[in-house]
Amino acid sequence: MKETPVKSRNIKSQLALSIVVVGAGLGGLATAIALASSGHSVTVYEQAAKLGEVGAGIQIPSNSTRLLSRLGLDPYLEKYVTEPEVISFRRWESGDVIGLTRLMPDFRNVFDAPYYVIHRADFHTALHRRALDLGVTIKLASRVTEYNPQGPSILLENGTAVSADLIVAADGVKSVARKMVEEPGQKALEQTGFAAYRATVDVAKMKSDPEISWLLERPSLNIWYQAPSSGHPGSIPMISKLY
Repeated sequence: MKETPVKSRNIKSQLALSIVVVGAGLGGLATAIALASSGHSVTVYEQAAKLGEVGAGIQIPSNSTRLLSRLGLDPYLEKYVTEPEVISFRRWESGDVIGLTRLMPDFRNVFDAPYYVIHRADFHTALHRRALDLGVTIKLASRVTEYNPQGPSILLENGTAVSADLIVAADGVKSVARKMVEEPGQKALEQTGFAAYRATVDVAKMKSDPEISWLLERPSLNIWYQAPSSGHPGSIPMISKLY
């Protein structure tokens, strides 16, 4: 992985705060890293008994890698990321390329930061390690059942109350903190009806299959488009070369 030209420019706060972050997912850990980098004391409370992100491949565009670099994550991501050369948009029926976006070296030249792909679990591992190295405390098996904005404080499932100067709710769309910020009578969230099916495929199996082995010849992203027909929406399968 080439070093990005963006260097860490974290500004230390003149007033160090005690901050609680609820949720140790990608958002919660990234928030904890940013706060700890500014000199705050951060404790993360996570309901899971063991950290382990699920998922498949995830793309990190240049605007995000620039921020991650500022937070000192380059050495933590180095062994996990792949920098694809292009994104090829293909016709579903034939595989013909109908659109092309060049990522290397274009994105580095234009945006001063790379475009990466990474497995979600590896991304989470990198964030976790960086947070620990910054002195962030992560408490597992700590489910939050109540937020008190007047405290501010949180109440854990075991009855323990935790106070801090600032509480950050990063525990997902189902967070009990939503009722603290939603307006009275606000319309509830609705499902969109869209679904994305994601999977990972063993590289060795792909190499042994003559019909798809060419996908591994160079680091790239391939997107197949299927035109809507008979009322069925188009589908966008994506295969990324991950290491």
